[in-house]
Amino acid sequence: MVHAETVTGTPREGGASEAAVDVVFVGGMPRSGSTLLDLLIGQLPGHCDVGELFYLWQGGVKRDQRCSCGALFSECDFWIRVGEHAFGGWDRVDVDEVLRLQAQVDSTARQLVGPLARLSRRRRERTERYLELTRAVYRAVAAVSGAGIVVDSTKRPSTAALLARDPGVRLRIVHMVRDPRGVLNSWSREVPLPENSGPRSHLKKRPARQILRRWWSVNLMIDRLGRRGVPLLRLRYEDMVSDPREAMRAVMRLSGREATDEDLAFIGPDGVDRAVSHTPTGGRVRFSTGPMPLRLDEKWRTELPASRQRLTVLACGPLMRRYGYR
Repeated sequence: MVHAETVTGTPREGGASEAAVDVVFVGGMPRSGSTLLDLLIGQLPGHCDVGELFYLWQGGVKRDQRCSCGALFSECDFWIRVGEHAFGGWDRVDVDEVLRLQAQVDSTARQLVGPLARLSRRRRERTERYLELTRAVYRAVAAVSGAGIVVDSTKRPSTAALLARDPGVRLRIVHMVRDPRGVLNSWSREVPLPENSGPRSHLKKRPARQILRRWWSVNLMIDRLGRRGVPLLRLRYEDMVSDPREAMRAVMRLSGREATDEDLAFIGPDGVDRAVSHTPTGGRVRFSTGPMPLRLDEKWRTELPASRQRLTVLACGPLMRRYGYR
């Protein structure tokens, strides 16, 4: 088994003794509108969105996929500067070791046995090393972008749980939820991806049983972090699309300030004026700039068979009602 100490590359900055880095973490079930939420938050003053940083090492450093700015990861000036600031360059880090370390500490299964696993010295060392590397990237993103808050839309509850234990990260969570019938309908079809934005040309369909089980487990695990005292804001996809300005005001309040009309000038009556961002992986919406209309996607009402709708309500009813769905 690989020891954390075998990971090469020493962060130039990082450590719990330094001032904590501010992170807004977008958590929730994939296909719940988290990408749109991430893009909106990233345009708030003092915020920098970088997509799902969990996939930085695999998609960016190892596979050299295309950044949402259009350049390859290895040719993107933003990520070049982040790597230099954090480690003296991405080539100073053994990415395969980092990926093994990531698999060892950042998974749902690991979190479920967390109390027992934390008794292991080796497990603690691996976790501390992984958090050290992650914290170094966050600090570098903040320094290079000039933003005070890094927006990470990794979504994974296991990642959020790890960050919640790191005294070097001041974590706030925006919990994105969506009607599970909409989530199920989205996962019932393949979604094409831009060229060289991932290992496949599309996102695959998933079985209904798997999606409904994950809708329960992911949302409950994010909920649990809020009950443990992590500052958490829950947003419904449907409400965010209907009133994006109020949604962003709520996000700003989570960070301790009130949004002004000027802060929200990028949200107009016809949609959002998108700016260029830098995310090492992602879908089609991340690769566009300029005006982007906001339209509520409720295709499930006509596309999802009535039997599937009934199954979803039967399986998810208690949590649906808790989130205001009927």
